[in-house]
Amino acid sequence: MTVSRGNAFVHILTGGVDSGKTTRLLSIYREMDSGDGFINVKIYREGTIAGQRIIRLSSGESEPFSYIRGFTPDGWDEKYTYGNYSFSEKGLAFARNIVSDIVSRRISPVFIDEIGPLELGKKGFYDIFRILLHTNNEIYTAVRESCIESVIREFGISAYEIINPDSLVFR
Repeated sequence: MTVSRGNAFVHILTGGVDSGKTTRLLSIYREMDSGDGFINVKIYREGTIAGQRIIRLSSGESEPFSYIRGFTPDGWDEKYTYGNYSFSEKGLAFARNIVSDIVSRRISPVFIDEIGPLELGKKGFYDIFRILLHTNNEIYTAVRESCIESVIREFGISAYEIINPDSLVFR
């Protein structure tokens, strides 16, 4: 489905939890060999998912973003919680700085992983995603299947393409 009105054009990669949305987003970034943004990768401790780390695509710089309760390290700078997850103020600031740099340098396309329940609650990447939507950037983002309609409505996205798992070809 494609709709063409508005400033930013949003490519929405969709799928369920742990369906490979982040991997697909990274694959598109690498194939295009342009743009910038960030992905969230899982942090493991002894084979168990402990949280997520934000990684800037262009530089590989990273910052812890969230931990599952029971895995938070000493000195953790919790900004807020969602379910069993604790989110870092420093991690959020890292993401804001990435987007601020992208906007000031007019880099496009922009890759944001992911927009979902946290952002629908006006937390997480809510503010930075709204900023990006008011630019003329092309945006690639991952959104859970269960959140697509709510994300489009909440953010007033009018120019978008929904990319389903079966419509992507990997090399």
